[in-house]
Amino acid sequence: MPYQKGWRRDYAAESLKRHELNRWASDPSLQWTEFAVECGEVATLAQRVGQEIENEKIASIAKTVLDTINDHERRGVRSYRKITNKQRRALAVVLLEQFGSARGIAAEIWGLTDEEINNADA
Repeated sequence: MPYQKGWRRDYAAESLKRHELNRWASDPSLQWTEFAVECGEVATLAQRVGQEIENEKIASIAKTVLDTINDHERRGVRSYRKITNKQRRALAVVLLEQFGSARGIAAEIWGLTDEEINNADA
């Protein structure tokens, strides 16, 4: 899925459940969070967390990721900007430290409950 400003609640729940059910994933919560950084809502949360904990580096990385998402929204395939693995990892680690798990992040952004994630189509 290309970079997007937002995800539907059901897509967020389904993608999280798919990552959790992947028996080959060593850390499904980290892997889903790195994947979810491509969503503007997750990057916005990372930027807010960076500002709240007064971590300018994280806030700056999140802003760069948001700029990349917005550039893709405007220019589509003509955009040359990419979200790097280092950016994904930095934002994912901070979000997981703040919210404890991918489910905590999903609850914060989309208000998803454990029951909704457990019952999502995978």
